[in-house]
Amino acid sequence: MRIPIRNKSDSPLTVFVELQCDQFEVPVGGEAIVRLADGRPHSIDVDRDWVTIWDEEGDASVEIISNSDKRVDDALMLARVWLHRMGAEADALLLDDTVESLELDVGYLAARDRVFQAFYTGFAGHDVPSQNDETIVQCWRAGATAARLNDAARKARTFPELNAAPFDTDTARMAFDRAVGNGS
Repeated sequence: MRIPIRNKSDSPLTVFVELQCDQFEVPVGGEAIVRLADGRPHSIDVDRDWVTIWDEEGDASVEIISNSDKRVDDALMLARVWLHRMGAEADALLLDDTVESLELDVGYLAARDRVFQAFYTGFAGHDVPSQNDETIVQCWRAGATAARLNDAARKARTFPELNAAPFDTDTARMAFDRAVGNGS
C-alpha cells in the first residue's frame, strides 16, 4: 500500500514510523511516499506537525520528495494528460503501469524519471533505448506517438484554444526542459 503525505503547511512536517523508530522531515511543499505491506496491521495518527505511522511488520519504507524533485512528476503528468486528450489513452496508461511496476524496485522518483526519460527520448526523435526492458522501449514508443500526434495537431490546428499543438506550448516545453535538466 502506498500512502502519499503532502506537507501543505508553512513549517516542516515530521513523519515517525513505529516500530522502526525512523523519523523523516518533509520540507514545506514536499511530500513523503510511505509504503506499507498490504494486509498487515497498521495505523496512522495525524497531528499538526507530526504524522505517526504504526507498522507492526516494521518494514515500511519512506521516500521524501522536495518541491524541486517534482519536475519529472510535472512533465510526466503533462505527457499523460495530453496523450489522453489526443486519443492515445493506451499509451498514457502504459506510462502509469510502467511507473507502478518499477516503483517498488527503484523508488517513486527513479521510476518516474526512467519512464519520462524514455518517453522524452522517443518524443524528441532520438534512438530507441538500448535497454533490454521492453516496457521502457514501449515508453519510448509512447513518446514517438506523442510527437506524431503533436505534429498532426499542429498541422490541423486541432487545439485552437492553445494557439499551438499541446507539446508546443510554453508550459509543456518548460516542464520538459526542467525534467531533462535543461531549465531551472
